[in-house]
Amino acid sequence: MNLHGRQNRRQFIKQALATTGTLAVATGCRRQVPDRNHIEPDALTTFGAQLKGRLVLPTDSGYESARRVYFWNPKTERRPALVVRCAHTDDVLHAVEFAERHGLEVAVRAGGHSPMGWGTSNGLVIDLSGMKQVTIAPAERTGRIEAGALSGDVMRMAGRHGLAPVLGQFAGVGAAGVTLGGGLGWLSGLYGAACDNLLSARVVTADGRTLSVDAESNPELLWALRGGGGNFGVMTSFDCRLHSVGIVTSGDIHYPVQDARTVLRFFRNLMAEAPDSFQATLNLTRGDRGVWVSLCHTGEMSEAERLLRSFRAAATPAKDTVRRQEFAELAGRPPTGTPDVSFRCVAGIYREELSDAVIDITLDRLSQAPVSAVFGISHYMHGEVCRVAPDSTAFSLRQRGAIHIRIGLDWQDSVAAERLMPWVDEACGLLRPTVGERIYANYQSFEGKGSAQAVFGGNHSRLVTIKNKYDPTNVFRRNSNIAPTPG
Repeated sequence: MNLHGRQNRRQFIKQALATTGTLAVATGCRRQVPDRNHIEPDALTTFGAQLKGRLVLPTDSGYESARRVYFWNPKTERRPALVVRCAHTDDVLHAVEFAERHGLEVAVRAGGHSPMGWGTSNGLVIDLSGMKQVTIAPAERTGRIEAGALSGDVMRMAGRHGLAPVLGQFAGVGAAGVTLGGGLGWLSGLYGAACDNLLSARVVTADGRTLSVDAESNPELLWALRGGGGNFGVMTSFDCRLHSVGIVTSGDIHYPVQDARTVLRFFRNLMAEAPDSFQATLNLTRGDRGVWVSLCHTGEMSEAERLLRSFRAAATPAKDTVRRQEFAELAGRPPTGTPDVSFRCVAGIYREELSDAVIDITLDRLSQAPVSAVFGISHYMHGEVCRVAPDSTAFSLRQRGAIHIRIGLDWQDSVAAERLMPWVDEACGLLRPTVGERIYANYQSFEGKGSAQAVFGGNHSRLVTIKNKYDPTNVFRRNSNIAPTPG
């Protein structure tokens, strides 16, 4: 965008703010604005005509699917006034300006996997899922990724060149969102968090600018984007490092549920000594799936075989799908985008160790869990991600031996939410630490006083300063929100 265009947009926003009242920079209450249900039809027509993508309104046939997020339940359900399915950065600019002019709460999403449902709102949803272009530079070992691309999209494209991104373990999550929240995955032991591999970005800010962000231009914002979430604007594309990863040893080892305690203790002891090249997730259910470990090893085959012998000796496997395969195969097939269940919820808890007490509570809750419940012990912290100083990026969760617990449920009947969701809340409450709690932004499933400090730790005050600069009116607050300071 040229300078004249930026000035026009800034002028537009200043005029819009002047006509809609005084801004209050407190969290939650921002200014007196017109009712969202009384947007003039002509304004909507003009807005829709500006877009290269599509405007979805409550009267449109695609509205019900457009308003959904992955974790869809009574806590996350919203009815947006409009959904903007963006096809270009200009669509994002127009959407931000329109939301500001009409006082609409902004939500931004790509994969839509926030446990809190932050990818939707009762105002305006900026849906980036149509912006999926992924460009690989094999010689430089970098990728340029539009914000709507999913982790699996990037894995498949990079894999054609024998390269791999550091992104989430679930291929369906948005690559941009997982990076903004820190980003832990199969390769974090070798190459750090996803945000540690973020090189540059394009960001649309609340005042209508499109910024190039890298180590030379806006370096303080680059630091904040590396784990600070969507607090500072809409990241429409980014560049990241890629790594040479070929054949890996990966798959699942299943055990009977009666061996859960043995497997949990074994898992803890093995992971405490695990090489950087190894990562595993332990899942527990009451049902036929039992207990299973999903693993990935990127080192020598002899080392992988030694680790596998240990897993197979810890308890007798009921099923074993571990094999040698290309890393990109972990992405599986491209997701269809259609939920396979009607409702989902998830709770996330960060603990600094997998203690005996945590194991006891987990197994007690498992014994009383609904059949569809899955307990996961994910992202065991070790290796390179823990060698990075906590203040080197906004993502400060670098404690070796820490774990991320998730409790997931799905169901079909809406009435079941009244029974199932309180059970998840209770289990989550029992597993949360009583003092010094920290929260992983990408697993955040509860909020309240002090939650931002729990997410960002010692980096919070520096992030507030950056928030004051780039989003002083808290336009982008559907996230692990860093509230700007008044005045």
